[in-house]
Amino acid sequence: MSNPTAQAFKEKGNKAFQEKNYQEAIEHFTKAIEADPNDHVFYSNRSACYASLQNYESALQDAHKCVELR
Repeated sequence: MSNPTAQAFKEKGNKAFQEKNYQEAIEHFTKAIEADPNDHVFYSNRSACYASLQNYESALQDAHKCVELR
């Protein structure tokens, strides 16, 4: 069962990402991860934000975590 708090942060993160507000999106996805650290999608989404900001080391770390959880 999904965590409603985490899902709410994910939706905010998705909206910020679509608006290319990548730093804001990272903040929302981080809060989603804090609410539910076992959902790989949150790490994947945050990884995309980091990559969009050319922070490839952080993107890779989140991508690895995503793979671990799948």
